[in-house]
Amino acid sequence: MPSLATVATVETITRHKYERLQYTGSAGVVTSLEDARLVDRWQVDFPGWRGEHWAFEAGTTSPGRLRPINVATRQN
Repeated sequence: MPSLATVATVETITRHKYERLQYTGSAGVVTSLEDARLVDRWQVDFPGWRGEHWAFEAGTTSPGRLRPINVATRQN
């Protein structure tokens, strides 16, 4: 039986949550990242990623990780 390929999903967070994370330095725009290879890899590994934002997720049982995120559009 062939194995099914899984597609990595990207979390979409609210603009408010993104701004709080950004304020603490735990999120930002990809232009602030120094490693262009990381951004290139994310674009391949996460096809649903818009290619604009990242966040740092602190781990409680393991080291934290940098990850791509999407930010929801602001609703008026």
